[in-house]
Amino acid sequence: MSSFNRAADWFENQYCASVAATLQARAEYFELLEDAMTSPARLLKAFGTWRKHASQTAVLGGLVGTA
Repeated sequence: MSSFNRAADWFENQYCASVAATLQARAEYFELLEDAMTSPARLLKAFGTWRKHASQTAVLGGLVGTA
Protein backbone atom coordinates (compact mmCIF):
# COMPACT_ATOMS: atom_id res chain seq x y z
CA MET A 1 0.00 0.00 0.00
CA SER A 2 1.42 3.37 -0.95
CA SER A 3 2.04 6.08 1.60
CA PHE A 4 -0.59 8.20 -0.15
CA ASN A 5 -3.22 5.49 0.37
CA ARG A 6 -2.22 5.09 4.01
CA ALA A 7 -2.50 8.84 4.52
CA ALA A 8 -5.90 8.93 2.80
CA ASP A 9 -7.11 6.03 4.96
CA TRP A 10 -5.86 7.80 8.09
CA PHE A 11 -7.71 11.01 7.16
CA GLU A 12 -10.88 9.06 6.43
CA ASN A 13 -10.66 7.31 9.81
CA GLN A 14 -10.08 10.64 11.56
CA TYR A 15 -13.01 12.16 9.70
CA CYS A 16 -15.34 9.32 10.73
CA ALA A 17 -14.22 9.61 14.35
CA SER A 18 -14.74 13.36 14.20
CA VAL A 19 -18.26 12.97 12.80
CA ALA A 20 -19.09 10.53 15.61
CA ALA A 21 -17.69 12.92 18.25
CA THR A 22 -19.68 15.80 16.75
CA LEU A 23 -22.92 13.83 16.84
CA GLN A 24 -22.27 12.70 20.39
CA ALA A 25 -21.51 16.25 21.55
CA ARG A 26 -24.64 17.53 19.78
CA ALA A 27 -26.80 14.90 21.46
CA GLU A 28 -25.33 15.77 24.87
CA TYR A 29 -26.02 19.47 24.31
CA PHE A 30 -29.66 18.90 23.39
CA GLU A 31 -30.17 16.48 26.29
CA LEU A 32 -28.83 19.10 28.68
CA LEU A 33 -30.92 21.79 27.01
CA GLU A 34 -34.08 19.79 27.75
CA ASP A 35 -33.16 19.52 31.44
CA ALA A 36 -34.39 22.64 33.22
CA MET A 37 -31.92 22.03 36.08
CA THR A 38 -28.82 22.30 33.89
CA SER A 39 -26.75 25.37 34.68
CA PRO A 40 -26.06 27.91 31.94
CA ALA A 41 -22.33 27.29 32.40
CA ARG A 42 -22.78 23.57 31.70
CA LEU A 43 -24.86 24.33 28.62
CA LEU A 44 -22.21 26.74 27.37
CA LYS A 45 -19.50 24.14 27.87
CA ALA A 46 -21.50 21.48 26.01
CA PHE A 47 -22.23 23.91 23.18
CA GLY A 48 -18.53 24.81 22.93
CA THR A 49 -17.58 21.15 22.75
CA TRP A 50 -20.11 20.58 19.98
CA ARG A 51 -18.79 23.58 18.00
CA LYS A 52 -15.17 22.43 18.44
CA HIS A 53 -15.94 18.97 17.07
CA ALA A 54 -18.03 20.39 14.23
CA SER A 55 -15.18 22.68 13.18
CA GLN A 56 -12.69 19.81 13.24
CA THR A 57 -15.08 17.68 11.21
CA ALA A 58 -15.42 20.41 8.61
CA VAL A 59 -11.64 20.69 8.25
CA LEU A 60 -11.14 16.94 8.02
CA GLY A 61 -14.02 16.66 5.57
CA GLY A 62 -12.31 19.14 3.30
CA LEU A 63 -9.07 17.19 3.47
CA VAL A 64 -10.78 13.87 2.81
CA GLY A 65 -12.65 15.38 -0.12
CA THR A 66 -9.41 16.46 -1.77
CA ALA A 67 -7.47 13.24 -1.09
